[in-house]
Amino acid sequence: MVELNGVSYRAGATLILDDVSVRFEPGKLNVVLGPNGAGKSTLLRLATGLVRPTSGEVRYDGEPVAKLAPEPLARRRAVLSQHVELAFALPVGDVVMMGRYPHYGRVPSARDREIVSDALELVGMEHKREQPYPTLSGGERQKVQLARVLAQIWSDDAREHRYLFLDEPTSGLDVHYQLHILQVARGLLSPECTVVAVLHDLNVAFEYGDHFVLLENGRVAVEAGKSSEIPAAVIERVFRVRARRVESADHAGDYWRFDL
Repeated sequence: MVELNGVSYRAGATLILDDVSVRFEPGKLNVVLGPNGAGKSTLLRLATGLVRPTSGEVRYDGEPVAKLAPEPLARRRAVLSQHVELAFALPVGDVVMMGRYPHYGRVPSARDREIVSDALELVGMEHKREQPYPTLSGGERQKVQLARVLAQIWSDDAREHRYLFLDEPTSGLDVHYQLHILQVARGLLSPECTVVAVLHDLNVAFEYGDHFVLLENGRVAVEAGKSSEIPAAVIERVFRVRARRVESADHAGDYWRFDL
């Protein structure tokens, strides 16, 4: 479990997050939503331990993140960003091996190489292992980056808790890659794995998420276990749109319609 307790963050005189307390539970796809400037990426950076809050505390399963040494933290927690640029034309397999850096000394072991293969297979990119990374499409690159962060937190100890953070992982991707990445993320869910994702597309988020935190001006506007528990009036106020829930023709589930 990832807990943020009374967390605030200031950048100079600007208050970006204001007294945020939320829990992200294992075994669920926890989704952070909100308009641009709501504080989503800042919340994620605080939750990952990349920056420290101005006040409040972040804990992983009761343990303060601020007290965790960088290397052990890197073996348990990984972050997938929107875009990752590489300066060199490395083969795909070498890019994924970067995720294993916190686990070995000078030379990767046979097990490290097996994990890289398993991670590539999980995201459907094993056949691209030798291809130079820059020659991949945008969606393929994001799959490789997902394999990298999976390799980073891959553990042979089933009891070891892991934490995966996805910062708008489907931004700019076509629908095939969006759905594939979120399906892989859902496949990781277990009592020993906490997954937190910042997403923009509300309908996609509501379809794949299990727990929702909606931010507005650096504060929690609503927290819900089901999309149906989020009032339309709150969505309208936060995103400045007209919103209505529509029942699908095949009764597979509701979706939202938005208008200005």
